[in-house]
Amino acid sequence: MKNITKTLLVLVSAVSLSVSALAGELTLSGAAKASYKIGGGDDSNSKGVGVGNELNATASGEMDNGFTWSYSMELDPADGGTATNDDSQLVIGMNNLGTIGFFDSEGGLSQELAYGIGALGVGTDYGNTMTMQYGLDVSSHPNVQYHLPADLLPLGITAKVGYAPNMTDGQGNSFKNAGPVSPLADAGNQMTGYTVGIAPIDGLTIAADYHETDGQLTTAVQEAQSGNVGAQYAMGNFKVGYNKGYYGVGLSDKNASVSKYENNAWGIEFAVNDALSISYNEEKSKAFTDVAIASGASTGTKTTVESEIEVMQVAYVFGGATLGFHVADTGNADYVANKDEKVTIFTIAMDF
Repeated sequence: MKNITKTLLVLVSAVSLSVSALAGELTLSGAAKASYKIGGGDDSNSKGVGVGNELNATASGEMDNGFTWSYSMELDPADGGTATNDDSQLVIGMNNLGTIGFFDSEGGLSQELAYGIGALGVGTDYGNTMTMQYGLDVSSHPNVQYHLPADLLPLGITAKVGYAPNMTDGQGNSFKNAGPVSPLADAGNQMTGYTVGIAPIDGLTIAADYHETDGQLTTAVQEAQSGNVGAQYAMGNFKVGYNKGYYGVGLSDKNASVSKYENNAWGIEFAVNDALSISYNEEKSKAFTDVAIASGASTGTKTTVESEIEVMQVAYVFGGATLGFHVADTGNADYVANKDEKVTIFTIAMDF
């Protein structure tokens, strides 16, 4: 199955790029945000001010055979203020044949946040110091993808497959250096991701993904794999959502190592009016650690630590700007027992 998937992606890529393109259009967009942050670990009352921005360039056009194409890139200031191209993608739409895409730091297939609740951003995905271990995503590496035509299947079913041929490839490769041809690529060191979605009734969306690696470790007792399923239901001004995920870590030795994570999340969001929205969500992530087998014992023991984060957000839109309030309270942060954190963030953001 893996070989068939990879062969299909390569063949479709070759066909889609063998046709000429007509002149396209170019658009520019961007965003700027200023923030004031308070808090941190335990009783910390540290404060900080930040300013962030991004600039997006998007080009699109139609080929002489009726196929469409689009290219986009994003410029973000890196540490020290130097703008870098850290997200880019080239997508070929082949009408009823589906879509082929080439992605660098883009094209995420993981559904770790599919429940989608957050007036400003989903849970731990918005300005918190703690990082949940969600699992794998082909967007972490340069990858190629194939998407089924949007209207091919009933009930709004969508399906996508992605393949990162070499996980040693860095991001930001140019067309002159499309990633190194590493010997590791022949032995494995690859990632494949699959995702499906369905919208069976009005207001309800369900999505799931599965990712796996091949040859990531020279001697592996456990190859990395992860999967998520999430659902969101919108009715009137309300949205509710739920997510569940699993991440099996790639290991060469299970002794005294975190072997897997299990994640659960839920949330509710309410649009008070066209300008004001509020949300609340909780996320829990449990880390399972295998402890080394003691001398004379036949089996080892397992320990678990569960991190939990509660988030409330308020967003207010006026005059082309968005004012934001975000407060997050975390217990057992970073999977460390009794490590607590609380962060409050005030933001103002403009899109252009």
